[in-house]
Amino acid sequence: MQVKIKLKKLTLASLFIVVALIGFNSFTVQKSIKIKDDGKALFTTYCAICHMLPNPGSLTKTIWKMHVLPVMASRMGIIFPNYDPLAGLSADEREIVKRNGIIPDQPLLSDKQWNLLQNYIIKNAPDSVATDTKRLTRNGKLTQFERMDVQVDEQLPSLITGLKYDSRSKKLWIGNYNNRVLTWQPHIGVIDVIPTKSPVVNFSFYKNETYFTQIGKLYPTELSTGAITKSDAANVVASLHRPVNTVIDDLNNDGVPEMVVCEFGNKTGALSLFKKATGLKYKKDVLLRQAGAIKCYVQDMNGDGKKDIIAMFSQGDESVYIFYQTENLKFKGKQVLRFPPNYGTTDMVLTDYNHDGLTDIITVHGDNADYSDILKPYHGIRLNINQGNGTYVQKFFYPIYGVTRVLAEDFDQDGDIDLAASSFFPDMGALVDESFVYLENTNSAQYTFKPFNLKGGIPLKSLTLEKADIDGDGDMDIIAGNFTQSPEAVPPELDKKWKSAPYGLTIYLNTLKK
Repeated sequence: MQVKIKLKKLTLASLFIVVALIGFNSFTVQKSIKIKDDGKALFTTYCAICHMLPNPGSLTKTIWKMHVLPVMASRMGIIFPNYDPLAGLSADEREIVKRNGIIPDQPLLSDKQWNLLQNYIIKNAPDSVATDTKRLTRNGKLTQFERMDVQVDEQLPSLITGLKYDSRSKKLWIGNYNNRVLTWQPHIGVIDVIPTKSPVVNFSFYKNETYFTQIGKLYPTELSTGAITKSDAANVVASLHRPVNTVIDDLNNDGVPEMVVCEFGNKTGALSLFKKATGLKYKKDVLLRQAGAIKCYVQDMNGDGKKDIIAMFSQGDESVYIFYQTENLKFKGKQVLRFPPNYGTTDMVLTDYNHDGLTDIITVHGDNADYSDILKPYHGIRLNINQGNGTYVQKFFYPIYGVTRVLAEDFDQDGDIDLAASSFFPDMGALVDESFVYLENTNSAQYTFKPFNLKGGIPLKSLTLEKADIDGDGDMDIIAGNFTQSPEAVPPELDKKWKSAPYGLTIYLNTLKK
């Protein structure tokens, strides 16, 4: 079963070059568009077919010329000088790209039209994007949390790829780039070490069993070498295309669990549903064939008693979909949020922010590992309030350069939702301490938050963020896994500090009950 979603009556073919865990997007479109030869009209038409129209002024002239326009050209079947869109791909990957029609055989625009389009973009792009100096003084000193760095093994540098706390067993599950899973408990340390075939980036718990999402290749590939396995190494589903998130739940309440898997992929990918078939094996249904599926949840979103699927897709056609279950394991997809491709969408959290019984969606935008490595003022946290009937309105935006993960929780137990966020791509200079920010909710109705962080020491460097009452004192703590590789340029001294840091976990212990 595949949910087909039409986009302006044009063919959506699919996507995406990824650096680290996140990437860029491509589509194939029909060449039957009739448009006058005007730069703005061409830009508005062709650059809004496959994703939300970006603002030319959101990136610099240099970024457009050197990085983004070559990718755009290839997606339109145009040969850009000195740029090979298939560079680094194996023969098998090239065949997958060809089979999926990622790069058109014939150009969609004439040379004249392409020149008009790119000249319009460059003309309206700035030479530089100013940094926000007000951020230098906005953060108070964080006192509600105390930082504790914890060594979990002897391997340096630390490269933690997955982190999940099991409140039932009170164990922290840790996956790393070195193909190992560790279980850890405070005051005890590492309890067990489990070898894996590839890095584990996500853990799922269902009926006393732990499932590993093994990504296969951490870095971009079109090869499907990922898998879902159990902690006893039993294979559940194999040949997945860079899976990054898995939810296991009984979606139709028949006593047999299904699996929803975000196959992030590379240029291709999918949001997939696996259900038990004969012989207790899983059968795969594609809900949406689109690369960049990065996170999903299962819960009833419209109050009809059926479990729905909420899924986030990252760069390219950056968006959030709700797949409403209409009948037994049949779904109808609706795109409820959409963002421009340069936003760098990285995370999503569901919460009832205003306690009205409707589920709100918090989205995070801060990936800077693609083609536009500059500090972006539109990176940050967005609070999208549920208006009912699948409609969401952004009510709050908090800018943080390169923000990657967010947690929503009443950390100070005063009845409202606070936020904690980590940034993998912060300003590496004066604002590097904004790699971790705590936002205390001071007026929920007015969406007013007070920011705090810790200055000095080694800044947080993490792809993961988890909440748990790790010390058992009745309040929520925050846990991050140290990941020291950087897809972008890092000041040498800072890079040295990160790679030589003798710890794998950074725990922010909540002092509320101290």
